[in-house]
Amino acid sequence: MFLLYLKLAQKSLIKHKYYTGINVFGLVFGMLSALVIAKYIGGSLSFDRFHTKKDRVYAIEQEETVNGNPQKKSAVTYWGTGEFIHQYPEVLYSTRYSQHVGALIKTDGAQGPDKSFIENRIFVADSNFLKIFTFPLVYGNPETALSRVNSIVLTKPTAQKYFGNADPVGKTLVIRAPWGEETRYEVTGVAADIPSKSRFGFDFLVTPSQRNTDECWIVPDCSTYLLLKENANTAGLAGMLTNTVNEVTQLKWSKRKVALSLKSLAAVQLTNTEYLLAVVGIFIVLISWINYINQIIAQSYWRIRELGILRIMGATRTNLRIQFIVESSLVCLVALLLVAALYAGIEPFLQTFTNGHLLPLTGDHTPVNFLFLAIFTLGIALAAVIPSVVLFSQPFAAALRNGNNSKFQRVGLRKALVVFQFSISTVLMIGVFVVSGQLDYMRTKDKGVDLENTLVVRSPMGKDTTWDEKRRSLAVFKEKCAELPFVTGVSSSTTVPGEEYRQEVYLSFQDKTEQALVYMNGVDDRFFDLYGVTFLAGHGFVQDARWKNRRSIILNESAARALGISDFEKAIDAPIKDHESNTVCDLIGIVKDYHQTSLKYGIQPMAFRFNDVRGHFSIKMDGTGLPDRAFETRLGSIRQRWGQVYPDAVFDYFFLDKQFDSQDVEDQAFGKLFEGFTALSILISCLGLFGLSLLVSAKRQREVGVRKVFGASSVEILGVFLKSYLGSLCISVSIGAPLAYLLMETWLQDYAYRIDIGFWTIFFAVLCLTLIFLVTVSYHTIKSSVANPVTILKD
Repeated sequence: MFLLYLKLAQKSLIKHKYYTGINVFGLVFGMLSALVIAKYIGGSLSFDRFHTKKDRVYAIEQEETVNGNPQKKSAVTYWGTGEFIHQYPEVLYSTRYSQHVGALIKTDGAQGPDKSFIENRIFVADSNFLKIFTFPLVYGNPETALSRVNSIVLTKPTAQKYFGNADPVGKTLVIRAPWGEETRYEVTGVAADIPSKSRFGFDFLVTPSQRNTDECWIVPDCSTYLLLKENANTAGLAGMLTNTVNEVTQLKWSKRKVALSLKSLAAVQLTNTEYLLAVVGIFIVLISWINYINQIIAQSYWRIRELGILRIMGATRTNLRIQFIVESSLVCLVALLLVAALYAGIEPFLQTFTNGHLLPLTGDHTPVNFLFLAIFTLGIALAAVIPSVVLFSQPFAAALRNGNNSKFQRVGLRKALVVFQFSISTVLMIGVFVVSGQLDYMRTKDKGVDLENTLVVRSPMGKDTTWDEKRRSLAVFKEKCAELPFVTGVSSSTTVPGEEYRQEVYLSFQDKTEQALVYMNGVDDRFFDLYGVTFLAGHGFVQDARWKNRRSIILNESAARALGISDFEKAIDAPIKDHESNTVCDLIGIVKDYHQTSLKYGIQPMAFRFNDVRGHFSIKMDGTGLPDRAFETRLGSIRQRWGQVYPDAVFDYFFLDKQFDSQDVEDQAFGKLFEGFTALSILISCLGLFGLSLLVSAKRQREVGVRKVFGASSVEILGVFLKSYLGSLCISVSIGAPLAYLLMETWLQDYAYRIDIGFWTIFFAVLCLTLIFLVTVSYHTIKSSVANPVTILKD
């Protein structure tokens, strides 16, 4: 019996292959998009799920107030906070985890040929790190690997990079800091490959050096994790720890207060962008199934006579219901197989595009695949049940007898479904305009600094020498580069735009107690000219006046306002005290704020001190769009001069504009994904509208003929048709626009510099959707309005 149903279903689907193709297309691309989004969100939710004790591991989060001004909530706290944790019985273990400065790491020459690489994934961790987190060791003992000073644990790929396949435990690595200082570390362990879904992206773990007590409270710079006992009172523990930390003398003296809280490692951690992407996925699922159900109901209209005849011939309602279920199941099964095949085919590209963020199609131990299949099964059930309920809500004899006048022809349900689809499409279309507008704004907004044609050579990590030798080498390299005909300027600085803010210090006027927390950047006397930074008052460092410059300081306008300066000109030459170095400097200039980091983050108070001893080299060159050969020639000239001055240092470089733009690469990828999924969802919605327009046109053929006989023109009839459609669109926009505004306002909260969702943004989004809407319905509508009335009435 089942084979009979299957043959009948196959025959019916082939007979109506045009509609079958629409149904399969809508389901495949809708559910494929939903699956990609589900895998992406699943990838975010699976971060650090492999730790066996994750349910009892908590991270300390900190909110700080400086001079009564609240700072942004942060996942890092002071190093000294970890010194108080051991006194609470609820805590079994604690560990601190912070990034080490990028450095040159090399093998000990006594152990074989030297190997050296510049590394940036070096982290400092306490001895309990491997007791709290599940990072199995291939070599070494996790209980003791980080228990001694100057110990280092490598990941397996890193160990092979330096030592090959041999067991490296007991061997030595030398870490050379950017300022030349070298420290020897003994390899005490090798960790297995770090899972890609982990926040702990280290290649090296080193034990912390002994810190001065005051240094532990200068700046919050480390993540602190606790392993708690079962059923520990996390809120109470956070409160006690907050009270203890706020009694620290260094914090009281600098008028800082902190509020600490504990966040579970197992807690759901999604950004606003990921939540928005999840909403898009839900919308696409709804649109796909509503479109499919709408199409099935519309196409069932053509089969009323067929069903009536089958009933008269003896088919029961149960037989007909089973027939609908088999047909629907067959369509959905084909769609499911195509979804799996397409995902498997494009998975390598998707993994590359998202930097391995997606979960795999097979071998996925999360419930994503199960949930996807459950939703698909539910959709099959609804697609089979709803049409049969509509069909069997009237006597089949009446359907056969009345033909096109049947109650079933009413299209109110289909219109309601289309309104729902286009309400969602309105949300997504407005979302596309907002997302693309925000990303364009971030890409094109003036950063306040000239990034073009700037080659940055990272700070030389040569052997430790005297400060005078460092200064001479720095000056010689800049002079040699400046002699090149294509070089228009050379400067050095401890950080360049696109790098994170570093070295927090407290500044105040010499005669005032109020302090401001600012980020310090050491620059030479050519930095501001090379980067085109605008001075609002005063001037920059004076060339060839080293001793005067060393007693001077420059602020950006955010730092000036943090110190309470309102009249910039009057503040020039005022004495400013640097509390870290305990020196007093003359304020010689205030520069306009520029973006040190992505526009996603706010501009922080910055101060500039003169530094001609170390730092990155910024080399400004003329010309753009040079051929690869010309660029390689230029780079070779700079590399040659580097080798003459720093023969034992690695030549490491990057182009500043690309480095700066790379901060927003994830946002740009999200924008492309969002645009692609929105285009697919609107296409699927248009399929439903296309089917509805076909049904309406067929239903109103006789009405068109009568109107034409009584003198109505084709244009008037077209207007009647479009009026009914535009009413549905207006309802969709009325529902979707407010929802879109709320969703996108929430998404934009992640951006410090953002666009406003104005009237014109919504207007142009709705206009585009209206044009798509009209184009979709125009084919059948125009065809009906220009038809010959004689032919229509004759039929």
